[in-house]
Amino acid sequence: MPSGKRPTHLSMTGGKSQRQQIWEALRKLIKADGKADTYTVARRSNQTDNTVRCYLYSLERAGVLARSSEPGTWLLLKDEGVEAPRVNKDGQRLAPDGYECIWRALRITGELNAEEAVAMAAAGGTSITEQSARVYLQYLANAGYLARTDGIPGKPARYTLIASRNTGPLHPVYQRIDAGQLFDPNIDRVVWTKGEQPNLAELNGYRIEAEGLRALLREWMALEEETAAASPSLVARTREQLEAKA
Repeated sequence: MPSGKRPTHLSMTGGKSQRQQIWEALRKLIKADGKADTYTVARRSNQTDNTVRCYLYSLERAGVLARSSEPGTWLLLKDEGVEAPRVNKDGQRLAPDGYECIWRALRITGELNAEEAVAMAAAGGTSITEQSARVYLQYLANAGYLARTDGIPGKPARYTLIASRNTGPLHPVYQRIDAGQLFDPNIDRVVWTKGEQPNLAELNGYRIEAEGLRALLREWMALEEETAAASPSLVARTREQLEAKA
């Protein structure tokens, strides 16, 4: 396996951060076996043993994990959902990033302008400039997630989340790779590349919807294989998709 720390823009495999991949592998193993060992988590997440060990120790200090009686094996004390807990090496909580706050706000309120996005990020404990918020909102619009309503003089443009393109809790990530692209970790797919014409947003939107539905179907099929009951989150997200209108 690769060793050494990778540059930030390369620490994403398939767009998901190293910690997100570790967390997903950990939760899946614990759900299946009631526990997980460091070695297997590293192999399932395609991360180095040291990277996995450091993050698991951080989760232990945060009270999320506990060591079992078997060496190198972990128990989950607190399942915090699909998003990897944001903690430092001492287990202290870290503020979410500004784009994460904007995406969460869009999923709750349905619409924002750049100024409101800055305020929402501040309420979430982080900061982002109005220009950065505006650029991120426009990227989401170009990719087909948001509908833009241009403001009248003195009023900023507003962006409305298209309900059927609410793909999940993880925020779409802008990656500075080559020309730049937007990756959606909820559906594990690059959904927009910089330079695409704006009139492709609708086509991208339908592609996002299709991938979101496929992701939900994969979750339901996994439950059937494991003969497990659906979580309230999965049921709610399925209901949102069934009731959504483009």
